[in-house]
Amino acid sequence: MPFVVKPPAPPPLAAPIDDGSNLWESLYEALGFHRGPDGEHDFALRVFCEGWCSTLQPVHDLVRERADGPAWAILFDVDMCPAESLPYLAQWVGVVITPEMSEAQIREELREPTGWARGQLPSIRLTGKRTLIGSRRVIVRVREPAVGFHYIRTLKSETPEEERTRAQLRTAVPAWEVLDYAAIDGVTVSDVAAGWDTVADLAAAFTSVEDLADVLPDELPEP
Repeated sequence: MPFVVKPPAPPPLAAPIDDGSNLWESLYEALGFHRGPDGEHDFALRVFCEGWCSTLQPVHDLVRERADGPAWAILFDVDMCPAESLPYLAQWVGVVITPEMSEAQIREELREPTGWARGQLPSIRLTGKRTLIGSRRVIVRVREPAVGFHYIRTLKSETPEEERTRAQLRTAVPAWEVLDYAAIDGVTVSDVAAGWDTVADLAAAFTSVEDLADVLPDELPEP
């Protein structure tokens, strides 16, 4: 008795969107009367159009006209630009994409290019976050009255590779800037609370939990 292998049934065809977003729909519609008997042949002609257009669809997504914008518009929109096209967008604002940057970090960098604000606090924090995990806290203190000297710290628990973070921060400050960076263990609530006699004194010193969490070991008062 011959052994017959029955192929699996093809997945059901998706309903056409008919808004110009699918390239195959335009091709299929252009075939005119040839589509008439297609249903009698399991829509073989439509399946061919879908398969043939699949490799061109990513290009069509970029160049097609949209109701909310002209052709190519999404290529210059930080939020709508496809992930694979972000390096193209990055070149227009001077953003250097590094291997450790996630898609979210790349988009964050494109919104606020650190290269345009080198040495400024938001730029330093954003650059330092690239190699961190968790909450990605970057603590920056400007050491005054000295000029060109920043005290930058990250938490060891959030810094997998301290030297890589140091290298990233080096690019965020001017060449003449003194880079004082280290990953630290951080302080605990008990460490902080030890410097005040009462909870009221502690509350008066810090207006929010965020302020309290941003304390550095060398800024703790003597108990």
